[in-house]
Amino acid sequence: MQKNDLLSHIASAGYNVGFGAKKNFATFDIVSKIPGWIGIISLAVSILGLYMDEMSSKHIAAIFIILSVGSLYINFYDGDKNKYEEAGKKQTAIFRKIERLYYDAKSENEPDSIKYIGKLDILMKEFDETTITKQICGSNWYAHYKFFSEMEKRWIEDQLSLTFWKDKFPNTLKLSILIVFCVILLSIIYRFN
Repeated sequence: MQKNDLLSHIASAGYNVGFGAKKNFATFDIVSKIPGWIGIISLAVSILGLYMDEMSSKHIAAIFIILSVGSLYINFYDGDKNKYEEAGKKQTAIFRKIERLYYDAKSENEPDSIKYIGKLDILMKEFDETTITKQICGSNWYAHYKFFSEMEKRWIEDQLSLTFWKDKFPNTLKLSILIVFCVILLSIIYRFN
């Protein structure tokens, strides 16, 4: 295996592990924080509704009923939230080991690819053992944000030539924006016809 191919293989594994760690942390954050924020906002709107008629409308009430149902969905994950935090910590430690492996291989003129692939396989087995496949809705988008804004991952970006639109911006978010844009456009067209 050529050196550049080996480095790309290690960086690709590092991306998967780092993103997996941030996805676990994203689920942990959503489960830990969102229900509290929903409660605080609901309380504030309820208080405002006492003296502002606009804040006590049926529309506002319907929105908060929907948010409350969403909060119930989030609570299904509450019993396991510590597992997500622990998996995120373990996977971050594996990510750091892969990063060291990458720099060790990069520092050699002709790295022994069999040796490095063997070490990487051991780390990926550790990663697989800590993987939690059941993640909360929205964790993928939040994990993209957390990975690309909080984690030191320049070595991955440089090695894999990651770009903002193609790699760092979630495809499902692109699709959602497109759908919202089409719905708005269709509603405008419908309104003026």
